[in-house]
Amino acid sequence: MFKSSMHADLRSEVGSNACHRVRNTGHIPGVVYGHHIATRLIEIDRKEIDTILREHGTNVFLSLDMDGRDSTVLIKEIQRHPVSHDIIHMDFQEISNDKKIHTTVPIILRGREKVETKNSVVQHQLRELHIECLPQHVPNSIELDITMLSPNHPLRIADMEFGMELTVLNEANEVIASLARAEKVIDDPGEEEK
Repeated sequence: MFKSSMHADLRSEVGSNACHRVRNTGHIPGVVYGHHIATRLIEIDRKEIDTILREHGTNVFLSLDMDGRDSTVLIKEIQRHPVSHDIIHMDFQEISNDKKIHTTVPIILRGREKVETKNSVVQHQLRELHIECLPQHVPNSIELDITMLSPNHPLRIADMEFGMELTVLNEANEVIASLARAEKVIDDPGEEEK
């Protein structure tokens, strides 16, 4: 899993007015919580988190410097404005290397070009895998070989083998990918009669 670092300032004011003031200064209000720690109110630089999200996405370990104390955290929730989609609040979970965490990792399909033809196309239905594991075992992504994919036999969670260090939380019968027939699209109804 990717790692990055950023700075956070502790804040003491709560409520929507205080959060508006934080956002007006170019920062985003947030909280950090975890096992056996008190929830801390923080504010982070909007540009700094935008850069991290653009480069790594939301699946990233952050070394968060809060008043000279480093904590390793995961992004747990991002709240966005319903119209502008700007980030208005973030939740972070503090993690430790000896406690399992729940997270999601992207699924990447390999071998698509070997099974797709002019008559069939791969449908990538499950794009993220929900897992539980120790933080040091979280992969950047899960790569799956789909060269054995055939019509009427979709690839399901139960068909795959994952490392012993990972516990997959998805249902066993969830379809990851399937091979569908590519139908000819007729734009002109008169074309069929020719």
